[in-house]
Amino acid sequence: MSLAACSQQARVFPLDEASARDGLPTLTYTEFGLDHGPIKMTMPDGEIMTGEYQVTENAAIGMGFAGGHSATAVGYGSGRPVAVNAIGDRGTILNCDGTADIAGNGTLICQTSKGSHYRINVLSRLFDAPDLKNRPAEDSTPILGT
Repeated sequence: MSLAACSQQARVFPLDEASARDGLPTLTYTEFGLDHGPIKMTMPDGEIMTGEYQVTENAAIGMGFAGGHSATAVGYGSGRPVAVNAIGDRGTILNCDGTADIAGNGTLICQTSKGSHYRINVLSRLFDAPDLKNRPAEDSTPILGT
């Protein structure tokens, strides 16, 4: 069994004047379809941060009993919590929290240990390509220009 991976670059937006003045970092991540994977963030000063993102489920289970009958139901919320943690080659720490939908699209709010603040938007390309279901497994043509 093999898993397809798709490396992507997220959109990064500064949340304060100091972060905007310092310049924008670049963040790349790899989707494996397993709700966690590696990230790499290159800061404007050249520091390279590596770490992992983790997506968890937002689900609930309910059970009911009446006489000799029972019922079970599982419900899933639309926002799945996401956490990102990384450390740089110069010791800077990155922590992000946010949410993603079932397709993997989401928004994170991030802060570094040096005080920089960013909003990061991620768009999943595993689910938003209209021709994905019709592509043969061996087709290696980039999806949406990746």
